[in-house]
Amino acid sequence: MTAHPSPEPSRARRRALSGRRPAGRRGNRADAAIAAGLAVFALITCAAAAHRPSLSKDEATAVAADLRALYERIQGTPAQRTAALVIAHVAREEPVRECMKSSGFKYTLAPFADPFTDGSRLLLPTEVSAVVDPGAQDALTLIPQTVAEEPVAAERPRDPSYKRLSAAKKRLYDDSVLMCEPPIEGQPEVGTPAVSGDLDAEFLDMLRRIGGDLDIASRMEFYSSCMNKLGYRVHTVGELYAAVSAKFADDQGVPLRPESSLMPHAQAYQQDAVKADATCRTPAWSGAMSLAQGELAAFTEDHADQLAELDAAWAALEARATEARAKLA
Repeated sequence: MTAHPSPEPSRARRRALSGRRPAGRRGNRADAAIAAGLAVFALITCAAAAHRPSLSKDEATAVAADLRALYERIQGTPAQRTAALVIAHVAREEPVRECMKSSGFKYTLAPFADPFTDGSRLLLPTEVSAVVDPGAQDALTLIPQTVAEEPVAAERPRDPSYKRLSAAKKRLYDDSVLMCEPPIEGQPEVGTPAVSGDLDAEFLDMLRRIGGDLDIASRMEFYSSCMNKLGYRVHTVGELYAAVSAKFADDQGVPLRPESSLMPHAQAYQQDAVKADATCRTPAWSGAMSLAQGELAAFTEDHADQLAELDAAWAALEARATEARAKLA
């Protein structure tokens, strides 16, 4: 399932509320200071990472794509995660049909709503900030910008035979549907291959090794200093996510409405945050991708059997989903 950022709300919110963006000449001085800092930083970290290959932007981008591809292979593509949801949906609906049958009614399984039709892609865990794409645009643009409309509960579709029932029978039908609905705690869980969880833990350990590298940690210290100069008192992508989220709520934590006078300021803060993060975290990200290149090769080789097992499990799950979908037709 789509993986969302895991911000540190309380700490980051305090930082966000206390931070102020620079303006005017002060902003120009900050830009100059950051440029000088980048130059000095490059000299300091050069020796620390001399044993690693220096990647061009295109090479680093390619490694980042491979990193996301491996993570999606472990977590499942949108189609594979949809397959798991379809199976669980049908497993919940079939007992309702049997229950309704015992009450003398025909029942049509409720249609399945695919949550991944918007083309959303899986995001890397933000726990290790250095591996997140510079700008963290995918994560930051997921932040709700307006108060959500109260969702309208979808009416459960009725079997075509419902139209032919008397008024009394229709009331009995509706009551029976409610009684046949299984309790939430007793509903089938979405099943994913067990090996996926094992590999996910190993993958996160790999990211933590990358983030814990002395050179990468040094680059993230620069990130904090650089962001502070730009008015963002944050140390991690998670804290930045929380800081931006805080701007889309009032002092009581209530989400802003579209007509709020604060909305333009929140949106500008969000857009500037993406630019600031890209400026300040690119050195850390480049170093992380250089380190990830070797880590990825080793991970794929060391877990070749598990990955093959996982691929087969996802394929089997998709085959089961095809059978499940046939029951919804």
